Amino acid sequence: MRRLERFYTAFEDAAAGVFFFSGIALVFYGVFFRYVLKSPIFWVDEISTYILVWGCVLGWSIAQREGRHIKVSLLYDRLPPKVQWVISIFSNSVSIVFCLFLAYLGFLLEAKYLKTGQLSLNTQFPLWIVYFFVPIAALMLAIRFTRELYHVIKQGPKTSSKARLYEYEQIMKGVSSQDGDSSAL
Repeated sequence: MRRLERFYTAFEDAAAGVFFFSGIALVFYGVFFRYVLKSPIFWVDEISTYILVWGCVLGWSIAQREGRHIKVSLLYDRLPPKVQWVISIFSNSVSIVFCLFLAYLGFLLEAKYLKTGQLSLNTQFPLWIVYFFVPIAALMLAIRFTRELYHVIKQGPKTSSKARLYEYEQIMKGVSSQDGDSSAL
């Protein structure tokens, strides 16, 4: 299981990184041709935008994995561990449902563009490819929320959210605590 988790994490990081840095490289390429060589390339702006957005969308699950999504922790961190546990179960469950709904709508949009064969205006790039990453990213994010939900339920209300995040990070690094109890954190 840990090997699969590490592979999935490496895949997430690599995919998002490749798209993000490819998009940045294309932007620099376009700027160089436009302003230095005075020969703008028409497709660079559109394609680099798509690639940068794909990298950011794939980064959703990375943000979830690292606990970096926007959240209001001012009140949450002051609640008793049992209440934090219930709120975490609820919020992760709602997030999973939302991600699955987003993936479903993304697949419907994908099917529409695939069926109609719509193309982008400037580059005539197939729109089904452009929107392909929305349902994929939503499913990847749902996997991360499911993993977090499993981890929260398994740990129980005995630990704080910060301790659960620390424990999860240790699992990702392949380090486990001696007795398996992170409540002392």
